[in-house]
Amino acid sequence: MKIKLIFLALFFAMNAAAQDNLTKVVNQIKGYEYFANGQIALLATDMKTGEVIAEYNPDMSVIPASNTKLFSTAAALELYGPDFKYQTKLFYTGKIDKSGVLYGNVIIKGDGDPTLGSKFFYDSENFNYNAKFVQAVQAAGIRRISGNVIGDCSAYSKEMTPTTWSWEDIGNYYGAVPNGLTVHDNYTTLHFKTGKDGTTAVFTGSEPEIKDLRMEVYAVASQNVTRENTNVFGKTFQNQKYIEGFVPQNRTDVTVRTIIPDPALLAASMLIDSLNSNGVQVLGLPLSRLDSSKFVAQDTAKTLLCTLESPTLAEIIQQTNYYSINLYAEHCLSLVGLKQFNTTAVNYACWGLTNFWKSKGMDIRGLSLNDGCGLSHFNIVTPRQLCFLLTYMHNESQYYEAFNNSLTMCGGKGTMAGMCAGTRAVNNARGKSGTIRRVKSYSGYVKTRSGRELAFSIIINNFTCSSNETKYMMEKYIAALADYNK
Repeated sequence: MKIKLIFLALFFAMNAAAQDNLTKVVNQIKGYEYFANGQIALLATDMKTGEVIAEYNPDMSVIPASNTKLFSTAAALELYGPDFKYQTKLFYTGKIDKSGVLYGNVIIKGDGDPTLGSKFFYDSENFNYNAKFVQAVQAAGIRRISGNVIGDCSAYSKEMTPTTWSWEDIGNYYGAVPNGLTVHDNYTTLHFKTGKDGTTAVFTGSEPEIKDLRMEVYAVASQNVTRENTNVFGKTFQNQKYIEGFVPQNRTDVTVRTIIPDPALLAASMLIDSLNSNGVQVLGLPLSRLDSSKFVAQDTAKTLLCTLESPTLAEIIQQTNYYSINLYAEHCLSLVGLKQFNTTAVNYACWGLTNFWKSKGMDIRGLSLNDGCGLSHFNIVTPRQLCFLLTYMHNESQYYEAFNNSLTMCGGKGTMAGMCAGTRAVNNARGKSGTIRRVKSYSGYVKTRSGRELAFSIIINNFTCSSNETKYMMEKYIAALADYNK
């Protein structure tokens, strides 16, 4: 009996210690000197009972960074289902004569598929999409094309850049925006040769090659950097870009990524190059559906050459949240806009996204969504809204498995892989990270020591320490939730 009482005393003492540790960690975060001038908002709730396990400013509107992707990816999954696939179709117009001459044009009709040539799906059929197109043209008996090759991206609006994005973000690869005919993640890799300290880098080309790209180079070689520290400026459909910052000195090849000015035009140009190199002569030009000065109106009669299907939406969303791919998240937002308002215009799509979550019972007071990925500093959400979303997907969505599989696990793969080492959160807590300048966020799921399943969110804005120091403090919160034993 005495041993049993001692055991019970130890058990309750451990429970109390775990609960006290969570309170202690929350108090440490609240009192941390480098958060004193910032905004801290956090919440953790039991998804079965609704009980609040931890909270501090749970209804404060804060900038969520890439936690925004939870809104867009979950909504796209709910509206389209995990098995949805995009389709990209290759057509020709006109007639093919007996000698194999096509008197007409070839059209690549985009459907908004973000995976054509994408490095995130290098083992899929879509990665080598151009080879599939060439094979289809050859299989149709076409040996010469008298007309043009047209990249038709009309499935999406022309202007897809959110108006609230920062100018310094728009030209860089992570600022690539959706296109009806997205290719190669809508970015190209710039190559530079550098000399001695203080000299200007020399632009040597791009890959994929943008043939009419004009670069103004203000990037300077420096002995003080070992990797490029630059910004590329210039928005979509602008062929002139300029780059500034610092690059390592005396290098034969320094690479920097920037957005493709017109992805549909690039797709057409690359197909012409591939056709010519494979014995199919193209006499016309590469054209974009958006290039009204060059586009030739087509006959309504088109003949289908081939159809390429994307990986499933579940697979696309998994990559989106695992690796925080802004472009993919914006494509998810576009899906929402198409379903809700039959348009991909960013403002309508964001409105549709907000209304979608309102229709599920979310209190949207204090919520403002201005993109689908979180790059906008104008996005504001509350931890309570994020916990609502997570709880809804866990308790009510028929697609929870696909959504849950898109979240990165502590100790697994993705952006939260290295977090909470040596704690019960490893191989337990999973969620979505978010980072932009002066913003850090984590939201997701964790199972406590006592077996309770929690939805959690913690967001800190305008901290004055480093991003890594902020991450360390937030890791303590997630680990303490995993250790909670009540």
